[in-house]
Amino acid sequence: MNHSFFFTPFSPIVNLFIATFFLLAKKASCTDPQFLACEPKSCGGQNISFPFHIQSEQEEYCGYPGFAISCNEKNKTVLSLSNNKYIIQEIDYQNHSLRLSNAVGFGKNTSCSPQIQNISLNGDRFRLSTNRTGLFLFYNCNSTLLGNDSKLLNHKVDCSGENANVSTVAMLDDDPLLGSASEKCGAGVVAPVDVYRGENVSIGKMLERGFVLNWVASNCSVCDESGGRCGFNITTYQFKCFCPDRPHARSCKSGEYFFSSFPVLKFYRLLEIAGKFMV
Repeated sequence: MNHSFFFTPFSPIVNLFIATFFLLAKKASCTDPQFLACEPKSCGGQNISFPFHIQSEQEEYCGYPGFAISCNEKNKTVLSLSNNKYIIQEIDYQNHSLRLSNAVGFGKNTSCSPQIQNISLNGDRFRLSTNRTGLFLFYNCNSTLLGNDSKLLNHKVDCSGENANVSTVAMLDDDPLLGSASEKCGAGVVAPVDVYRGENVSIGKMLERGFVLNWVASNCSVCDESGGRCGFNITTYQFKCFCPDRPHARSCKSGEYFFSSFPVLKFYRLLEIAGKFMV
């Protein structure tokens, strides 16, 4: 058989390959809008990507349900949990963890009104790290009763906005005076903190240092390694891998995406190979 037949200007085989090539090239040039919309953003020097998405800056489908965050006027990344706002200090995508600190200040220049509340977590999204301590904050303690207990008085927190009749007391969860504080102050709230036992750190520093949360969400690694951007279909409640051509289930490594990624020069090599197989 004459091999040159396959490479004549009007060969049907060549025309088929050329038509296919330009159709795929045209399709590849039309980048999927969801892929463009889910480009990673930054806030406060941190890279924000799946499972998180920034409200008002990214579409909801760019993140996992329950992982919406905001970028405040001070360029701080904020996560809201059980009506509390927390500053995200660090995100570790490899270990699926993040370090948070309470966005409410606590100290001499801050009111001690009950601004810091108990943290309530959705168990299928976030979990507290096992390496944490509970910091008890007792508000509205009876100042008279407190004044009669010299040991408990050492746990009093100095901050503005309090009258002479009430005080605020703070202590760690292993303190032997917890029972006495509860009697003189009533119910308290517990804030998770990272602190070594016996470490001499102020209450403000404890809250500023914060604590670590681990998260549970769809695994993004396969999609990410294939060049895609992870997302989620809220309607079907399924993970999506947004790729330049279209959304895929897990990865961008489909036949169309593979073929369209070839350089133009390699196209002619494909023609040559096709000609040999069709002898």
